[in-house]
Amino acid sequence: MENEAIKKYIGKCCNIFATGGLGLNVETGKIIEVNGNWVEVETKKGMELINVRFIQCIKLDPNR
Repeated sequence: MENEAIKKYIGKCCNIFATGGLGLNVETGKIIEVNGNWVEVETKKGMELINVRFIQCIKLDPNR
């Protein structure tokens, strides 16, 4: 995904679908910042970084 497309979701709670070692992972949280190839997300587990190259889809979380 292009960083500019992701930046419009900053401050919003989203479901982020990304490929990983075990297949497709889904993280739910608020996108805090997009910096280079990294997206910083605040989740229930704490702050996480997701590499933009592995993101397949971002959807607004309808429950938040």
